[in-house]
Amino acid sequence: MTLQPCRAALSRSRHAYRCLSPSLRTFATDGSSTTTTTTTTKSNSESNAPATQDKPVPRWSQTPPAMKAAVQVNWAKKPENKVWRVNSDPEMLDQMYDRLLGRDGRNMLPEELKWLAITHKSFDQGRRGFNDRLALMGRMALVTEAAKMIVSKPPKEAARVPDEYGRTPLENPYLASVDNLVVEGPRDLAGREKLAAFAHQMGMLSVVRWKPRLPNKLKSSGVDTVLSSALLAIIGAITMQHGTKVASEVLRTKIIPNLPSNNMLWQ
Repeated sequence: MTLQPCRAALSRSRHAYRCLSPSLRTFATDGSSTTTTTTTTKSNSESNAPATQDKPVPRWSQTPPAMKAAVQVNWAKKPENKVWRVNSDPEMLDQMYDRLLGRDGRNMLPEELKWLAITHKSFDQGRRGFNDRLALMGRMALVTEAAKMIVSKPPKEAARVPDEYGRTPLENPYLASVDNLVVEGPRDLAGREKLAAFAHQMGMLSVVRWKPRLPNKLKSSGVDTVLSSALLAIIGAITMQHGTKVASEVLRTKIIPNLPSNNMLWQ
């Protein structure tokens, strides 16, 4: 007996739906036709608009609007630590590429890639892209080329380690230089300190985009890591744009031979 009220309500709902269904279908048809007409009119008006439109703003020059928060949540304990200006002049960036890569070095990379290679993830909260992946690619290219340069040198006496069991190893003039990697590695030839000092000599500190933790203490804020990563990212960008052959030539002729020695590092 308790189900009788529910059955009565269900039957009344079915009856109301049968009565209103024709009106609902008519309303849905009218609404869709109105929407279609509006869309068509808008398309016709857009087609009649002039063909000349503004060029899209490159991503490096502004924060993407969809990635901006309505409320700022990044507050500093000391307001002066938030003040840091970076370069936005394309000509200054092109001059750095010319110093680093030689004549017409600015033309080796497209505009967006040139800015991405010198952008650290601390700049603008990483919303304009950053160079971590390019730096990883450049590091692999640098390690490979540095190892090739080390094994191409004459065999070093310090690399000949006597066998503790008195065994005679295989002797081959083509393999003798491989033992040079025992006493000298790619990090000794092109370590982070040397890369950072070379990047500073090329003027990359004035164009690299980053946000130091302490603007008055760049050394403790990791400036060496930022500069070396930017230099590696440029190598990675060249590898991605032109291939390993061009990147190897740039490393052999422009970067590794010009790295400072241990007693000439930038302090």
